[in-house]
Amino acid sequence: MLSKIRYLFLIFLLTVFSCQNKKGSVITTENGYELIFHELSDSKVSNKKGRIINVRILAEDVDGKIVFSSFNNGLSGVSSFYYDSISNSPFEQILKNLYVGDSISFEMSSSTFYGSLFGDKIKLHTISTDEKLKVYLKVLNYNSSEDQLIFINKLKKNAIEEEEYFLNKEKEKWSKNYLKIIKKKGIYAIKIASTESYSDIVDTIENTVGLYYSIRDLKGRYLYKSPNFNPEYYETQVDGQLLDGFKILVNNFQKGDSVLAIIPSKLMFGERGSFVNQIPPFCPLMINLRIH
Repeated sequence: MLSKIRYLFLIFLLTVFSCQNKKGSVITTENGYELIFHELSDSKVSNKKGRIINVRILAEDVDGKIVFSSFNNGLSGVSSFYYDSISNSPFEQILKNLYVGDSISFEMSSSTFYGSLFGDKIKLHTISTDEKLKVYLKVLNYNSSEDQLIFINKLKKNAIEEEEYFLNKEKEKWSKNYLKIIKKKGIYAIKIASTESYSDIVDTIENTVGLYYSIRDLKGRYLYKSPNFNPEYYETQVDGQLLDGFKILVNNFQKGDSVLAIIPSKLMFGERGSFVNQIPPFCPLMINLRIH
């Protein structure tokens, strides 16, 4: 599956960053970043201040592992930023040299990359603060607030339609292959195993449930797995402890059950997604869950 994902991203890179007639054009910014141009736009529109910049970004570490991608973190494959919010960061010198349609690559430390685009409050435990990243970037447009609202609505529409397509496709497959599918609020779930001895276990803490689970999207990309093969415990009576999708599964299955479920985004991370887990907005999920 990893090779398939790498293959898809290779197609993306070849398509978006394909070299054109000015192949190999290089600019060095005032703060020392070498920008390699893969596609050089004819546009010279320079009205950037006060606008919102929409881009596609892909960043990978020295081993070629993708650590950030607009496809995994952005709305319908697009990342959006207020130009003025990054005007005092190293990214300002990079964007000063870019116009709509430009595609570039450059190297930058991970701490500078995340700090410039998302602020110092963003801390990813999987990213070393001094790790060098290879960054690919394509400028899509610079929008006014009014134009951005129209643009975002189009992206949302595309994302919702894509979610519906993948959900229907997966549910159709399940309907042909599985019996005893539990259907609740758009969730499809089946019990794949059960350990009866769990049914009489009483949690040491009242109103808690232990869950061991993994999450992947419907394209097969693994997103999260409970660490160290240990269940994670949640308080069932406290709001915000469990996402709605998990609540429905816990209420419809018993301790000892192992469950496979398709869950629509509205019952999980919704239109916000999860930045840390690289789950984009409107992303339906496949959950493999064991209830303790």
